[in-house]
Amino acid sequence: MSRFLWTRTLLAAAVFGALFCVTGNVQADPAEEAVRIAGKKIGEKNPDVRAQAVEDLARANNKAGTTLIMQCLATEDDGPAGYRMAEAVRMLTSEEALEVIEKNVLKWTKPENLFGAYWTFMGLSGQNSEPANAILRKAIDESKDDDIYLRSAAIEAMAETGRTDMADLLLKVLKSYDPDWDEKSPIIVLTSVQGAPKMVGGGDTKKRNEVVLALADILEKTKDDRIQWFTCTALSKITGEDTYIEAGFWRWWVEMGGKKVERREEGATVAGRDVPKFFKAAAVGKRVMFVIDISGSMQHPVELPPEMKKPPEPEPKKEEGPTTGGGKSGKKGDSDEEEKKPVIPPPDYSKVKSKLDLAKVELIHTLRHLPDDYWFNIVIYHTAHDMIDGSNKEFVQASEANKAKFIKKVEGLNWASLTNIHGALTRSFCVNKKKTLDPMKIGKNTNNPAWDPECLRTGATTIFFLTDGTPTISDDCTDTGQVGRQGGPMIGNGRFCQTNNIALDIKRLNVFRKAVINTVGIGPHDGTLLGALAQMSGGEYIDRSGIAR
Repeated sequence: MSRFLWTRTLLAAAVFGALFCVTGNVQADPAEEAVRIAGKKIGEKNPDVRAQAVEDLARANNKAGTTLIMQCLATEDDGPAGYRMAEAVRMLTSEEALEVIEKNVLKWTKPENLFGAYWTFMGLSGQNSEPANAILRKAIDESKDDDIYLRSAAIEAMAETGRTDMADLLLKVLKSYDPDWDEKSPIIVLTSVQGAPKMVGGGDTKKRNEVVLALADILEKTKDDRIQWFTCTALSKITGEDTYIEAGFWRWWVEMGGKKVERREEGATVAGRDVPKFFKAAAVGKRVMFVIDISGSMQHPVELPPEMKKPPEPEPKKEEGPTTGGGKSGKKGDSDEEEKKPVIPPPDYSKVKSKLDLAKVELIHTLRHLPDDYWFNIVIYHTAHDMIDGSNKEFVQASEANKAKFIKKVEGLNWASLTNIHGALTRSFCVNKKKTLDPMKIGKNTNNPAWDPECLRTGATTIFFLTDGTPTISDDCTDTGQVGRQGGPMIGNGRFCQTNNIALDIKRLNVFRKAVINTVGIGPHDGTLLGALAQMSGGEYIDRSGIAR
């Protein structure tokens, strides 16, 4: 062998040897090695580890990494982790990555895949590229009308990211509305109606008017109180008008050129309805859940203004017409068929001494005046959380007998232990009319209140959540003795003792449930958390941090 050939042979051997790793394999491409390492972590129990693994895989932006990401997203059930993964999908812009996404996500038509599709579509919608938009369009244009989960995921994702340029997809779903959806498939109509204000741009008057007319048609056809409320709210946000419940008003508004009009007597507003209230916050829909804090701090005194310490004067029963637009004009006395309702007296606060007393008085007052066509139940919580009546875990009808039974349970409540906010709220989402889920057995593919079909159909329409503090323990705590935090109360080491994680996970639970969460804070409490829960759901935050009023 010549010296030249011998030198080349030695050089080749050296290069080949340098490509071997310590195991004897050829050294992998850096991107492939990153995928291999991150891929081992997508099955980790810790959701933060899974989210970090997906972010690492997304940086490779290749077929292998995207395949693993889709495997992870298909069953992801954690709010904070899921929203991180949605951001990671925005990085998947290569042709091979998008091919993998399209191949998988358009097949996710089952309820257990709802959130995987939602977070994937959020990432694609955030990209706002032609290939990504094409996948979003296929989710609506090429899916079947009964693919309600896939369509709901796509509409919700586009609304969340403010895609006004995709309003034609929203309009297609709105125009296909069937009143049967109200009971069978409320997820698709609620998602589309609530998403409408976020997908209607002010510059496209023609498209705006088309959406307004489509919403007016829904308003005219639906008999569901909650859908009426969301539709009126959406129309108000889109147009800047009051929440008129008469469909004819909105058609007239479009005919008049879509200009702001003076407040009219005609077409009474849905916001003025006579509905049950708790601490002056109104119920939406007729399945009402109360979540009541009975932690140790609820024993502390509460100061009331002098006028509230006196028993209310008995009022003669008066009758007044409804404020729901029962007549053609919505004016009092316009229709002979108007239902007359007695005036509800204020609660009696004269014996209130503690925060728990105040909660009891308000809760009993609300229960006592619930109409019999409402359904309700009560979650109580401290360190543990449970239904107030263990023999009634589903919604119960507001009959006189049921109300009397539950009022007696409320009267017997006493304070105990710590404050498990996340656990209590999760339990409230598990309740439905037929088979309430066990919050301690929530799984990725079963028993999940965020997408369980029965919870979507007959779960809570309004949640009244009351607390007097901040989260100090959660179901995922491992340090039951708790650890201190500087400058504040004791707090457990659970992931869902952190208010930001609680807000993100309740957002996940409610993305497609659309329960209105009204929050009440008595005494010192986490107003940021309660405000966020109310704001994200269209509810009201009642602040009673000072004197109750």
